[in-house]
Amino acid sequence: MSRIKVMSQLLSNRIAAGEVIERPASVVKELVENSIDAGSTEITVEVERAGSRLISVTDNGCGMDEEDALLSLQQHGTSKLLNEEDLNHILTLGFRGEALPSIASVSRFTLFTRQADAPGGIMVCCDGEGGISSRPHGGAPGTRIEVRDLFWNLPARKKFLKSPATEEHHIEEIFAMLAIAHPQISFKLIIDSKISLHTPASGKVEYRLREIFGKNFVDNMLFFEHTEGDLHISGCVGAPGFTRPSRRDQRVFINARPVDAPAVYRGIKDGYGTLAESGRYNPVILFLEMPPEDLDVNVHPAKREVRFKTEYAISRAVSAAVSAALRKMRAPENLPDKEKNGAFSALSGKLPLSMVLDSAEISYLPPSATQPELPQISPVQTAEKIECDDDDDIIMLPANNISAKPVAPEKEIQPVNADKENIAAAEIPKVQISPLVKAVSPAAFSGIWPHRIIGVVDQTYILAESRNGLVLIDQHAAHERIMFEKITMQLNSGSAERQQLLIPETVELPRSMIKVLLGNKELFEKLGFEVESAGGVTVIVSSLPLTPCAHQPVEKWLTDMLSELLDNHIPATSVPPEFAAKAACKAAVKAHDQLSAAAMNDLLEELQNCRQGTLCPHGRPTMIDVSLRELERRFGRK
Repeated sequence: MSRIKVMSQLLSNRIAAGEVIERPASVVKELVENSIDAGSTEITVEVERAGSRLISVTDNGCGMDEEDALLSLQQHGTSKLLNEEDLNHILTLGFRGEALPSIASVSRFTLFTRQADAPGGIMVCCDGEGGISSRPHGGAPGTRIEVRDLFWNLPARKKFLKSPATEEHHIEEIFAMLAIAHPQISFKLIIDSKISLHTPASGKVEYRLREIFGKNFVDNMLFFEHTEGDLHISGCVGAPGFTRPSRRDQRVFINARPVDAPAVYRGIKDGYGTLAESGRYNPVILFLEMPPEDLDVNVHPAKREVRFKTEYAISRAVSAAVSAALRKMRAPENLPDKEKNGAFSALSGKLPLSMVLDSAEISYLPPSATQPELPQISPVQTAEKIECDDDDDIIMLPANNISAKPVAPEKEIQPVNADKENIAAAEIPKVQISPLVKAVSPAAFSGIWPHRIIGVVDQTYILAESRNGLVLIDQHAAHERIMFEKITMQLNSGSAERQQLLIPETVELPRSMIKVLLGNKELFEKLGFEVESAGGVTVIVSSLPLTPCAHQPVEKWLTDMLSELLDNHIPATSVPPEFAAKAACKAAVKAHDQLSAAAMNDLLEELQNCRQGTLCPHGRPTMIDVSLRELERRFGRK
């Protein structure tokens, strides 16, 4: 007897659903794409309990007759592909005919549809067990699909869904992406009977971005158009200095389809060139229009990835488009006539960027290959001495967020972990220390704690010396650990030191970040923030944490902090305090931030006093060591 059997259609549909329908957001994506393909000008999505109870999509598209409505629920039933040649010329968002039967097999599915010229419509019901029934139904022209009890017959898949807040975030994200790609369509998203997003049809992507991300986001973007042969590139790129900690806001649309395209990301990076900040990403919204035969969209179950016929040409064209947009920013012909003549409005408070850049003392020559010599300073000295006319004058220079503290004269200590029996007293450098500093044993570290800073590499890694050899300290990871423990202590105590703003500051944030911020208002108050909603994408900040954000604007810190939470899929309405503390560490000094010698010593001192100074909050090492034995081995001495 044969052991190979042919799957039933119901089983194959459920297997297909596992690839196409990953979560409720996948249902929203597939149904909204069908509505767009149907020529709709208004699309409304209603969601209850993060999509587990109900997902309803209503449009005013072309609708279907009874025969088409029943065929649409058959496996691979589609009106978008008729033959093999059409597969190389796909112009629609959907084309496989998998979405509706897959969704219907894992939910209680109801379809209402009516054509504009038909006297009545049709209602089709699927029970999730293969049963399909239909009957006449009235209603407005268009289609409405209701998906109830998603994954009710697939408990294994249902238990892997994230929290309701996380699933809602994914729904909002994919809905926003589709709304950006089609500004000529009116979109409305209703979550638990509350309007989450409503974007009227405008036809201009600038207006759509303003509704979703806010005015400040649009004001910092440079809009452009670029054409090379059959490839047309349009959209906007973030101005230099306007950055994000992740690639979340680099959004790419190819023929109105939101996709992930490594070739395009490479072009964006090359286009910014030296204007890009290390470890940061400029927001970019790119629309690429190209012949459909030059790309393959049938390479991913969710159609999220595409392949290009000539990836290099795409990367080069994107790089040229981004570079041209950035050059155009400084072009004098784009300035108003008053600015060309040197006359500026005294009330505007703004100067053209070209004047700011041209008047700045910027050297475009490569830095010297030689490392500037640091002064010989004590390991825990907390201020840098600068020579003045009077020998008694000492200038204390704080650095970034690492405060400089006055030192207590005439106090000497031995280097940390120094062995008094094996090291001559003459070899031990004399150091000064504040009376408040305690000699705390360092956290677990494979080497010996450094006792003297001797240099810095790439303005990122501090070089220090220990009895055992050389120690390299990552200044960003080290400062993150210091801030993490300070913020955690404040959270545990229930009150943080805060600074009340004389004039409250308004900050515009994307809607997803607004939801996280306002959904965890009490937690952010413990961190030192006081925020209130001003409606839409705006919040009012009336107080800030006293210490951590001193060296960067509140908007930048808030954006980085909330991006960290969203990138790690933290529930939008119940952020764990530990993750909030980790996210707040985004205010730490960054790689390539220039620190003074005093600041580096202060950093080393505070790091030593941490409970776990050798690891950053995210688990990366704050320092590594190269032993003398390893150095001798590498130089062939032993």
